[in-house]
Amino acid sequence: MTIRVKSFAVSVFMAWLCLCPCLVHGQHTRPLSEPIVVKVIRLDHADAEQLASVLRPLLTKDGRITAYSATNTLIIRDRKSLVEQLVRVIKGGSEP
Repeated sequence: MTIRVKSFAVSVFMAWLCLCPCLVHGQHTRPLSEPIVVKVIRLDHADAEQLASVLRPLLTKDGRITAYSATNTLIIRDRKSLVEQLVRVIKGGSEP
């Protein structure tokens, strides 16, 4: 059976669900003492605002994501492990 996804945002969401073992029933299972980090990601092949709206529900309650459309950039602030997973998904698994 082949599943074809026509939307990049849906593709990212599906990939993230497969790669993210840290979410269990909507609760973050990493220790709360994990550091908060900020990552700036410039996008070449996706719309920052659309991707931000897809990723926003996946953040912890302390997490924030902002799309800066002037440079098509995402700014993600959240727990280190979660930000690293999101970056891997956004960049196609090429960098942590």
